[in-house]
Amino acid sequence: MKIPLFALALLVTVAGVAAESPQSMAALSAIEDVERRFVRALDARDRPALEPLLADGFNWVHASDGRVDTRELWIANAARGMALTGQRSERTEHGTSVELHGEPQPATAIRISRIRLLDTANTRESWLRQTHVLVRDEGGAWRIALGQGVVMYEGPRLDLAMHQRYAGTYVISPDRKLVLSWEDDALQAIFPNGGRTQIFLITPTDEASRTMGAGRLKFTLGEDRRPVAVSLVRGEQEIWRAKRE
Repeated sequence: MKIPLFALALLVTVAGVAAESPQSMAALSAIEDVERRFVRALDARDRPALEPLLADGFNWVHASDGRVDTRELWIANAARGMALTGQRSERTEHGTSVELHGEPQPATAIRISRIRLLDTANTRESWLRQTHVLVRDEGGAWRIALGQGVVMYEGPRLDLAMHQRYAGTYVISPDRKLVLSWEDDALQAIFPNGGRTQIFLITPTDEASRTMGAGRLKFTLGEDRRPVAVSLVRGEQEIWRAKRE
């Protein structure tokens, strides 16, 4: 697993602590140090380095099928190279946010990132939304108490240049819009109800299916092969249709 140097610009939300207080800034620095050490230890399959980074009640919820590993099981698998598909892939982290809880000293942190995994043959990629819950122990050290991922995409390597062309505002009605923006080398969506997610296109007209209930986006292209309209489709039913401004 190849990891770029961390140079993270974090979006920080703080509950109960001033966002730029010395306590919160110290907590963020310590949390990012834990994350760096965690990634290095996981890459090296280094059990002694992993153990002090994980809380006693640690659990890992697998993104692929919802399996839950206890601390001991997860560490044993990590040491054998079986814990994460990321150990066999190039891994990059995007859009990290951290929310701190506790007053006056933060004691709990929720860290959410989008993770891209590119296989060693560079033909397939995966995107996960990964959450780490970290807790501060009595000695002041931050440790990971929970790891959980949600698979957003898994399939052939994406055409980023194609995705970039879809950024724009698509109008359903004067007060309902789908907004697609190109951010951090990814196509991000704000849906009419305010929900946000990353969009993955498997063809120039079709979004990769998220879930049956959520439906998928289907685009209409103009003569220049750029999108002019989009529909939200569930099964064969069109839920809404929007024209590009």
